[in-house]
Amino acid sequence: MTKYNRAYRKFTFLAILSLTVIITASCGTKKSSVQRGFKGVSTEEEKNESTLTGVVVNVDSDLKQVTIRELESDVENLLNYSALSVITNKFGQEIEGEEIEVGQIFEASYTPENGKIVTMSVPEDAWEYQDVSSFSFDGDISALSFAGERFQYTESTYFEADGKTVQPMEINNEDCITVRGVGINVYSVVRTAGHGYIRLANYDDFIGGMVSIGNGIIVPVTENMLITVGEGTYKVTISKGMAVASKKVTVRDNKEVTVDFSDYVPAVSNIGNITFKIDPKGADLYINGTMVDYSSPIALNYGEYKVRVELTGYTTYNGILDVEDAAKTINISLIEENASVAKSTATPTPSSTSSAGSDKSSNVVTKKTDSKHIIKILGPKGAAVYLDNVYQGVAPCEFTKIIGSQTITLSKNGYISKSYSINVLDDGKDAKFDFPELIEESSDNKKDSTDNETNDKTDK
Repeated sequence: MTKYNRAYRKFTFLAILSLTVIITASCGTKKSSVQRGFKGVSTEEEKNESTLTGVVVNVDSDLKQVTIRELESDVENLLNYSALSVITNKFGQEIEGEEIEVGQIFEASYTPENGKIVTMSVPEDAWEYQDVSSFSFDGDISALSFAGERFQYTESTYFEADGKTVQPMEINNEDCITVRGVGINVYSVVRTAGHGYIRLANYDDFIGGMVSIGNGIIVPVTENMLITVGEGTYKVTISKGMAVASKKVTVRDNKEVTVDFSDYVPAVSNIGNITFKIDPKGADLYINGTMVDYSSPIALNYGEYKVRVELTGYTTYNGILDVEDAAKTINISLIEENASVAKSTATPTPSSTSSAGSDKSSNVVTKKTDSKHIIKILGPKGAAVYLDNVYQGVAPCEFTKIIGSQTITLSKNGYISKSYSINVLDDGKDAKFDFPELIEESSDNKKDSTDNETNDKTDK
């Protein structure tokens, strides 16, 4: 009996020991599962995770879905996010799925079986420039220049405006954009602020003069004027000799506003008549990037203007003109390119050397004219054609070829005006462009007018 009891106790001990080992192992497995639980995926699922890096092209906050276009391709992936998805911004801060912006570059880890996002973060080598207002496209070499650098874009680069995919030429120099990329490559360009149009009406007495919009745009007054400007409120001043009229106007995205000068009464208020004396004769004068005729005094609003004077064989002069008097004479003497400083003529006064800035006018370059060839606009038929805010005729039409980057604006009664950025090559050939048909105006997109007290005030 004693021997039996000893055997029984030994068996019982071994059974208890075995049960303890099984329970301990079971608890260890359960603990591992809990530690993985906060990521919302099991160890087996983690092994099957896939990753991709691309540009966000759509966010559906209702369905909690995000569409990512892979870099260097047009392949799009529809992924799902949830409260278990760990999403971080460029600062490493965790954000909600609804905070993801179209155009952002993300690296996403997800389970391919159900497309559920596990983690999503901005790659360390991705860069971003917000609200870029001074930029230029060169379609011939697929280049986008801004911030003093030139970057490359491709057919797979994502361009977006007003929630829609657009072509690079549909983004205007008056717009503001957010640009994202990696290295020298641009992967997304999103328009953050758009442009509209100012049409002048009843201004025959001012033809041959100048019109200025704010302190950024100054162009000659011609017939049938339509001027492309960025969104915002501006003071529009039209002048010829001593005749000056001004009005305030608000420009909205993708809309045309008419400024009517039929109630003009001759008056002068905060206007300076500037006489330019430039040596040598024949030099070209540019004010805020636009070449002007300075054979007679030029009427300008009080304020600062960028002045450039250039002539072949002479060093180009750049300066700032501060208009603060009713009349002023500006003397500018250019320096021969091979002349020493000791032999140079007096420096221009009053002015100061300008520095590179972020305003749009600093992006303007002198245009070369090819008088032996033409630019021909084939369509849309019946649309008025403007080249850099100057009326050229009704499509189909043709005009003297001007080399370089410029803006073509198309306008037709009953249709929404449209602008395109083009790059005309110096290739010794005619340039031809055929643009898409304009979109008919809807009741929500009618042209604005300044026939109200706020926006229809002429200086008297």
